Amino acid sequence: MSEEAQSTLRMNLLMDGIAIGELFDPTLPDATAEVKETNAQNNIGGIGTSLVTWIKHGEMTFKVYYTGSAIQETLRTEIYDREMHNWTVVMPTTFHGGGHCFTFVGQFTKSAPVVNGSDPATIEFSVTVNSKPAAVTTWATGLTTPWFSIVDNDSNALTPVPAASTAATTYDFDIEAYSDDTSVLITPTGSGTIRVNGTVVVSGAASTAQTLNTGSGAITYMSITCTELNKTPKIYWLRFKLGDTAHP
Repeated sequence: MSEEAQSTLRMNLLMDGIAIGELFDPTLPDATAEVKETNAQNNIGGIGTSLVTWIKHGEMTFKVYYTGSAIQETLRTEIYDREMHNWTVVMPTTFHGGGHCFTFVGQFTKSAPVVNGSDPATIEFSVTVNSKPAAVTTWATGLTTPWFSIVDNDSNALTPVPAASTAATTYDFDIEAYSDDTSVLITPTGSGTIRVNGTVVVSGAASTAQTLNTGSGAITYMSITCTELNKTPKIYWLRFKLGDTAHP
């Protein structure tokens, strides 16, 4: 082989276009063929023959660090609805040039919160694979000029680091908010279906108010996702931190 192995750190998962977040200890589904004996009636040389019939997929399993967010609560209880979902496993943006993902249809088969008193809380999930997984290697367009803007609950503009204008190649941003901020509005501009924290937003329009965790130095993660048919979604993560300064 002439290519070097690539890290899978920062592998992300989407359910029906909604970004769940980085996967912890994921196992991608395997494919195993059933084999049936097909010995001929007039066999020559006593050589047994066989035939591949059904292809069966193993389950996809993964864990997420449990934060109690609204999206995670939806995941945790979704098993009871027995519904099919579109799943997209997005490889890291640096994986062989980016744009790699796997898509399939499946249902939840396991949802298990794990709390042992010392390690971080996690939720373990298992998902069936009810379609042939499709590999995609073409990026969605994602965010476009003027990318995205953020204002707080007092209409003050908040500046991401690095600048929003780097969103063509950057997918992680830090934003410091005022110490007394309680929510933000995010206005993304881009192609395809755009979601802010899982809710569809029209390109160039503001999201609904997104709640910030409160308390000195509190951290809140939010996502902007851009999905297009038969393309690898682009996922942008915004990390908000409450600073030391109140509103002017």
